[in-house]
Amino acid sequence: MSRVFFILLILIGSSNLGLAQPNNDDVKLANHYYMKGEYDKAEVYYAKLYKKNNTTTFYNRYFNCLMFQEKYDESEKLAKKQLRKDPYTNDNHFKLAQVYEKTDRQDDADAIYQGLIDDLPAIQGRIKTLGNDFKNKGKYNWALATFEHGKSLTKNGYQFQLELAELYTLTNQPELMIAEYLNLLEYSPTYLRTVQNYLSRAIDFEEDIETVNLLREELLVRIQDMPDAHHYSEMLIWYYMHTQEYMGAVIQAKALDKKKKNNGERVYKIGNELATNGAYDEAIKAYIYVEEIGEKSPYFFQATGQKLNLMFLTVINSPGYDKAQIREVANAFETVISERGKNAQTVYMMVQLAEIYGFYLDETMRAENLVSECMALSNNRREIAKYKILLGDIYVVSGKIWEASLLYMQVEKDYSEEPIGHMAKFKNAKVFYYDGEFDYAKAQLDILKASTTKLIANDAMQLSLLLQDNLGIDTTQAPVKMFAATDLLVQQHKYDEALQMLDSLDKSYPFHSINDEVLFKKGEIYEHLQNYDKAIEYYQTVIDAYSHDILADDAAFRIAKIYDYKLNDKAKANEYYRLIMFEFGSSLYTAESRERFNFIQKNFDLQEKFDKGINQ
Repeated sequence: MSRVFFILLILIGSSNLGLAQPNNDDVKLANHYYMKGEYDKAEVYYAKLYKKNNTTTFYNRYFNCLMFQEKYDESEKLAKKQLRKDPYTNDNHFKLAQVYEKTDRQDDADAIYQGLIDDLPAIQGRIKTLGNDFKNKGKYNWALATFEHGKSLTKNGYQFQLELAELYTLTNQPELMIAEYLNLLEYSPTYLRTVQNYLSRAIDFEEDIETVNLLREELLVRIQDMPDAHHYSEMLIWYYMHTQEYMGAVIQAKALDKKKKNNGERVYKIGNELATNGAYDEAIKAYIYVEEIGEKSPYFFQATGQKLNLMFLTVINSPGYDKAQIREVANAFETVISERGKNAQTVYMMVQLAEIYGFYLDETMRAENLVSECMALSNNRREIAKYKILLGDIYVVSGKIWEASLLYMQVEKDYSEEPIGHMAKFKNAKVFYYDGEFDYAKAQLDILKASTTKLIANDAMQLSLLLQDNLGIDTTQAPVKMFAATDLLVQQHKYDEALQMLDSLDKSYPFHSINDEVLFKKGEIYEHLQNYDKAIEYYQTVIDAYSHDILADDAAFRIAKIYDYKLNDKAKANEYYRLIMFEFGSSLYTAESRERFNFIQKNFDLQEKFDKGINQ
């Protein structure tokens, strides 16, 4: 008996299942007509499918077909029927309200919306769902009403600040938007980064001056009312950084550091951000504050090193600097190292000083001694490898190219598969290039063209192409040897000799294929000599005469940077950044040029002048 009953249950279940399955042909036809916009034909099939299978998909499509045909009486009956079956789904209420709105019964629609809000339980998830449903349908005021009512229901804990702030943004109520984002910090200061990210997206700090001022005023009021709420001080620092009021950021960071007794930590980090943004003067002031705290600050030594580094960068980035200014910075380094000793905490200052002596003051012996002392202080193999490369570079300047080669080979051997090893291999290849050993140099460069380090691969490719394009076209290697010798003279800062060598090369081989390299190298030399007009002249000749050769985009980028950073002519700089973007789209410099171009367009009032210059 039990077996018979079980079989009957299976048969009945199978029969019911068969009835529940929609006809695939009906589904296909319904979807076909619906997608073509033939709603009268689609309606017939969806009505049948809905009657047999009361699923959300069939109901929604059936309802839409009726609404698209303006069959509002039938739409209303269908919506009410579905609502009776399922009164717990918000969308069923919204569909009936939609019919009311289409038939000019806004009061009835509003009653539905208000009823949904009034029936909300004190459950955050349900409140968020209804509020987001209203928002997604573009009913922002009803969404606001939902979350405001939700606040009165939940009372404590999270009060829908993010949702309300977003809605105030959508309804163009910036003051309330700002208030809600800041209210989130009162709920939990851990949302600091979240609030900053949302405000960055909600406010255009360059264009929306009124909203920016509202934010400033609100922050200042809250800091005054709640002086111990440090998150508002952090927000004001963030505000000053966004508005590029860098000194304000430093002052506020100092005040916060003193309140929290952080021994300079916050100010040091602000100094680093300012340095990254190129605000060297303000960054130096931040580092000086940390220095004045003394050694009880864990950032005491780093702050000094960063300050000295920015002093150096300030000099070399200023037009027309001379060795006396460099010497003054070197003396500042010497004073600090003398006071604090040569040890692990000052070693990075010693490295920087060695670079200054070796590459800017032509005191290579002092530089070599400093680097050797750095190596003696370190037990870290990778750090020692970096020092070896630096010492090799100094040897090149002082003419000890084979001593340099030995150091480069040591690093290459120890780190053959890593970027630092690739760099050493490239520098060693250049040594052989300087000495006229072109076959060996090119073999090494060709290997490096596959380097994972893009910059090394690009430099290797350029030098390899120089050798490939200029060797073997005649019976002598003399022009290339002269050019390689010039390259070495430039590395050794013997600029007058280098120019004489290039002039001789130009006169002796006036039609040689290396002439574009000669022009570019002269541009480099005059750039080193701070004769920027002359440098631009040579780079421009490369662009004009060799626009399809490999150096044209390099020349354009060099000109752009001279105008941008040395001559402070942003309009001219952007002409060349634009040239790189549109004429040399595959250039290694395209991304950087686009970034700088956009920055200048946003931060300098150049559009009219720039357009005029381009059109001339």
